[in-house]
Amino acid sequence: MKHSTSEDLDFTRSEVSKNGQSDGLHLALIVIGGTIGFSVFIVAAQIGGSLGYAKAAAAFALGSFCLGLMGALTSYVGARTRLSTYLLTFHAFGRSGSKLVNLALSLSLLGWYGVICNFLGQAGQHLFEEFTGVRLPTSLLVIIASGLMITVTLRGFTGIDRLALYLVPVMVLFLFYSAYRSTSGGLATPNGLTDAFSFSTAVSAVIGSYIAGVVIQPDYSRFAKSRTGAVWGVFIALGIVFPLVQFLSSVPSLAAGNPDLLVVMATLGLSLPAFFLLALGAWSSNVLCLYSSGLSIATLVQNVPLRRIIAGIGILGTALAFVPAQDYLVQFLVLLGVLIPPISAIYLLDAFVARRFDYPESDHASSAFHWPALGAWVAGVLFGFLSHLQIFQLTSIASVDSLLASALFYLIQIGYQRGWYVVPTSKSID
Repeated sequence: MKHSTSEDLDFTRSEVSKNGQSDGLHLALIVIGGTIGFSVFIVAAQIGGSLGYAKAAAAFALGSFCLGLMGALTSYVGARTRLSTYLLTFHAFGRSGSKLVNLALSLSLLGWYGVICNFLGQAGQHLFEEFTGVRLPTSLLVIIASGLMITVTLRGFTGIDRLALYLVPVMVLFLFYSAYRSTSGGLATPNGLTDAFSFSTAVSAVIGSYIAGVVIQPDYSRFAKSRTGAVWGVFIALGIVFPLVQFLSSVPSLAAGNPDLLVVMATLGLSLPAFFLLALGAWSSNVLCLYSSGLSIATLVQNVPLRRIIAGIGILGTALAFVPAQDYLVQFLVLLGVLIPPISAIYLLDAFVARRFDYPESDHASSAFHWPALGAWVAGVLFGFLSHLQIFQLTSIASVDSLLASALFYLIQIGYQRGWYVVPTSKSID
């Protein structure tokens, strides 16, 4: 594998050197920061409003455990190989096949970026009007917020690491405080439960809310100093902290019977702190989206520096924020929960089983298309949609079904290639 030059400090298309490594605590903070954002606040409130406290907590825990388990595996692969998600998919899906995969990943991350920017612009407009009586254009606030996000992302992994170190403790403490303020008299019965989510759909939505982050985890865990720190840092962040974040995010809205967190916080006298929580969460989440989307697009335009790619994607994501994409957030989460999990299943099996972590030195050693991997991806996505439509299910959770189907399909093909299913012929004894 070729080594990074001094101009490629984020090791865009190469293996991370020892000089660029970080510890597991910083990795955990980065992941936690990525989970505290608009999507979590909105989806957690809707799931809580559909299932109530107990079932919502169970859905948060189950979905997050699946994310934590998958994240630990993808983090291990990243920490062991020191390769980005692009290079892992490059070897698993082929030179051209990996471009399709990375395009799908970058588009999903770009969609997240636009949705989060749109929400932040609306929240800023609401707060500014409440305190000043002046209604600023949402587009202006989106442009300002996106400019700040792009500025941090242009600093690469170092900027993301420092951002998480300072912001995450503040965001977690405020979540605890807001939940305490809204339930100072005890947990009230949720007002007006809806039927927007069944339990299985809720679990799929939880998985979908961060599954793209699990798949791109090697982009960050490749910087980890140790494999153990990379594995446990991510598992604790997703399997333990994330369900707690979701539950705390759902409590104020459940107690007030209103999914609009800003409105709920206003009734508690916490409008300004709530806005800053949302702003910090949006900042942390979108920086990760922008960085990994940039790494993915860098695989399609080989001769363009990463900084220019990030700037271009940021501008495109800002333009996307002017479209009310949040109206389709739940559908978007379900789509991601079906489309993205098979990618991680395939490159994990490619690393653990097919290659046993023996990657070729040359980037040109891969063929254009690895059809078994691409076929397994398509099969997993189709099975996931069948599960979502309740036509045929394994676990009743579409995202898990898509992952299991693609993993099984790919494993069978690896077995055929290695001759696992050839029955040895018996030799006669003379």
